[in-house]
Parts: sequence; structure tokens; C-alpha cells
Amino acid sequence: MPEQIPEQAPVSGKIKVKLICPLFPITETEADKVLLPAEGGDILILPDRAPIFLALRPGRMLIYRDNAVESYLISSGVCEFRRNLCPVLAWGGAEDKIDPHQIALQLSLANEAIRTTHSFLSRTEIAARIEFFKMILQEKKYRAADYATRQDKPLRLSPELFGGRSYSKKTEKRKA
Repeated sequence: MPEQIPEQAPVSGKIKVKLICPLFPITETEADKVLLPAEGGDILILPDRAPIFLALRPGRMLIYRDNAVESYLISSGVCEFRRNLCPVLAWGGAEDKIDPHQIALQLSLANEAIRTTHSFLSRTEIAARIEFFKMILQEKKYRAADYATRQDKPLRLSPELFGGRSYSKKTEKRKA
């Protein structure tokens, strides 16, 4: 079995932040600091802090870098911060790039899926997705009447739906 090489920590003074959904990664960037919605209250993660494991609640994750702030809406999840590596495992998306109408379509698909699914694990995963979709619609102040004329088909669950980029082996080979 090949030896696993641990992920490299970023240069001093930065945090490597990854937002990873259950089906695909959303973003990976270096940041000066990160504000996470932890179960016990929001927590600000600074570089070189002691390791910490966090249970996350649905809310807003803020990534601060180069005098700018990126806002992501995330579901409940977890984060294990250590060695300036901050992987966040939760449903999430870039707040300014999420289309609320597409999320409403996804919510209706998820509600149908939970009614027809019998597996406990599948139901738990779909329930987390439903919770996340409802939070997005509430945060975006979604009103179905504002989108009544749109005839969009629901997009498949992909990074693009949440404002992220697709990562595939083909695109990685092209970059090399």
C-alpha cells in the first residue's frame, strides 16, 4: 500500500480553508482568518491556534483574505482545525452566487426523495440537504411569486449550483 503524504500546511500567517460538501468540494483557498458558526456560538479561527474540533450549525461562514470577505452559507457539519488546515465538511455555497430559484427546485426534489427513500442513512443525508435548502431560502428572502415566470429545470447537484467550481481528473490533467 502506498504511503500517504499528509497535506502541506500553508505558509506562516495563513490558513488553508476547504469547504467540502458530501458529494463534491466547493472551494479551497488561503485566508487570514475564518469565522465559523459553531454549535456553542460563532468562533473566529486565526493562524497558528491550537487544534480544535467543532460541530457546526447552519449559518454563515466568513473567509477573510486580502482585505476582502467571502460569505458562504453552510449547513450543520464539522470542522477539524490543525496545523493551519481548516477543512469544513458541510453542505455550503457562496452566498452571492446561489440562485434561490434553483434551490427551491432542489428543495422540492429533496422533499420527494425523502418520501420515497427507505434507507436511514439516505434519509439522514436528504434531511440535512433539506435543512440547508430551507436555510438558504430564508436567508435569501425567497418568494416563489418573484420567480413564477421562470421555467428552469432543476440543475443536478453540482458545485456550480452552489457557486463552486467542478473538479475533475480531466481538468487537473489540463492544468499540468
